[in-house]
Amino acid sequence: MRRRERWEALFSPWALAAAGAAISAAYLFQRSIAVRAAMFLVFLAAALFSGKKVSLAATLAVSAGIVAANLLVPVGRVIGVLGPLKITEGALLDGIGKALVFEGLVYISKATILPGLKLPGRFGSLVASAFVYYDRIVEYKGSIKPATLIADADALMLKVWDEPIAEPSPEARRSPGPGPSIALAAASMAAYAPLLISLLRGGH
Repeated sequence: MRRRERWEALFSPWALAAAGAAISAAYLFQRSIAVRAAMFLVFLAAALFSGKKVSLAATLAVSAGIVAANLLVPVGRVIGVLGPLKITEGALLDGIGKALVFEGLVYISKATILPGLKLPGRFGSLVASAFVYYDRIVEYKGSIKPATLIADADALMLKVWDEPIAEPSPEARRSPGPGPSIALAAASMAAYAPLLISLLRGGH
């Protein structure tokens, strides 16, 4: 909780959300798995520093499921055989890329969406509330078991819906100054640097 309060006091909600959107776009356009993996580690570190809940076990399980589903459609050179399943290079790399995209976007959203973010208009209010509820679902500490799936899901929804939306702390309301905004702008530009380098190399 202390990490979360420090993180919320450090950045303006609007500036952090804008940087998150810009970096997410660069991440989606990135084709290099190595660069995408490096960016994913940065997103993971940012989520940890922001004080949000991070489950490496869940990340690995979801990623393994995405890769396994992708392997069902063989593409490219066969690099191994697992029972009746042929593991192909193209399907494996594509699955890893998809897993990195999905989990990377989860972690960047964790790190860059703050409770104090307010969007204009009725639609903006609904979007902001959706982010809050999404964050609560991710942070939910209860368990959902197959045997009691309906009851557990009902408890989750009640917990998410009944808890009032907290106002940002007095520290988070204070102006963070120009330093953090400059750092966010630098991070956004750094996210696009690999794309620019790739385009320059392709031009030659």
